[in-house]
Amino acid sequence: MRRRRGRLVFGLCLAGLVSPGAARADAPARPPRLHLALRTGFGLPLGRYAAVRTLASFRDTDVNALSDDTYGAIPIWLDVGYRWSDRWMFGAYAMAGLVLPKTAASSDPLGGGCPEGLDCSAFGLRLGLQAQYRFAPDERLDPWLGLGLGYEWIQSDLAGELFAFPVEASTSHSGPDLLHLQGGLDVRLSDAVAAGPFLSISGMRYTTCNASLSGDEVECELSEQSWHGWLVLGVRGALEL
Repeated sequence: MRRRRGRLVFGLCLAGLVSPGAARADAPARPPRLHLALRTGFGLPLGRYAAVRTLASFRDTDVNALSDDTYGAIPIWLDVGYRWSDRWMFGAYAMAGLVLPKTAASSDPLGGGCPEGLDCSAFGLRLGLQAQYRFAPDERLDPWLGLGLGYEWIQSDLAGELFAFPVEASTSHSGPDLLHLQGGLDVRLSDAVAAGPFLSISGMRYTTCNASLSGDEVECELSEQSWHGWLVLGVRGALEL
């Protein structure tokens, strides 16, 4: 009898070692909780502002690509959401980006970028909703995918002197963030803290534009819209309360 009982106990222990997933399956699910995350990295521009744009009565059928004007953007990205289950998070995102302008070639000052001798700056903002799904919420390495949509604004300003004349101008573009795909890998540091890399790509269309010269508004119309987007690679830290 003792031998049989000892074999039974040994068999149960062995089953627990070779099948840890079965033991975790009986663990109670964690309650819904607040999800906060902060991201940063670098964003590469894709696509064009528009196919055809009318600016100050000038109809431009060869509108610059975003990459003609900027090297990219450094985002500060905040996620605020709710983990309704171990696998699903629903919430919102807000991203502010410092855009890094290129300098226009002296041989082609209208070919894109900031004209020499002028001070240029640009700033972008994106707001939206998102959902994220986690594949291994109970593991130390937890891959995830996300889907979102929202809206984007970007403004560019330049000031200085051009041919001894003072120049001050600004343009802004805005439009929907129609498809926002993202994914990453969370390395769980504790039950409430995780960090890891992420990658996101978005598909957008600018639908409106505004422009001003020396404080006066000038015509800006996107006669034919086009696609653009941002490819962002960076790191993310998350906290759950």
